[in-house]
This record gives sequence, C-alpha cells and structure tokens, in this order.
Amino acid sequence: MTILSELIEKMKDDEKGNLQQIVELCDQIHEEEKENIKHHDHIPKGPNIFLVLEVPGRTIKEIGYLTLERESENLYLTVLYTISTQHVNATIKKQKVWEIDDHRPEKILTEYAKKYKYLRGE
Repeated sequence: MTILSELIEKMKDDEKGNLQQIVELCDQIHEEEKENIKHHDHIPKGPNIFLVLEVPGRTIKEIGYLTLERESENLYLTVLYTISTQHVNATIKKQKVWEIDDHRPEKILTEYAKKYKYLRGE
C-alpha cells in the first residue's frame, strides 16, 4: 500500500468517526430536548438532518425549527425553517441558512447552539 492510499484510508476513518460522534451527540440532545417540541406535525425530515429543535417563529403567527444538516462530506449547515399557524394547508419553508466552517463535532455543535440561543432571544 502506498503512502497516499494509507492517508486516504485514514481520512475516511476520521470522517466516519466525526460523523458518528455528531450523530451520537445529536441523539443525546434530542432525547433531552424532545419535551420542548410542541408541534411535531411539521418537523423537517431528511437523511442528512441530524437534529431539529423548535424555536420561536419570526412572528407570533409562525412556528420555527432549527436544524443541523450535512450538505456534503465536510459541510454542515444550520437551517431555520418556519411554518405559518394561520393557514390550514401551510407548508414549511426554509428561511435562513448558516454554513458551519469547521469539521470537528464539538465546534459544529457549538455553532448550532449559538444560533439556537440567538433565535430563542437569549
């Protein structure tokens, strides 16, 4: 095996390790916070959405959800979705996207927590 192929294998293992850590941490956070989610009907879902927490909407007539998503191998996003409570057939809409410029699990979750705190007005 060449040095290059060894480095590529190590990179793959590191990425899987980081991803696994993020998934495990998000699962723990979800377990602790799931009683704070009052509106389960409209939660954003997808294969690359790791965590969804409810936040206040931009107005009193909205419900907001903050997600932690993976866009590509090393690109993570924090996304704000909102849905109107005034319309029966309202659909959830993506309102704001923040890129997280790091690949370390603790840094990714710290950036997510900062946005969560900001959107809750803390």
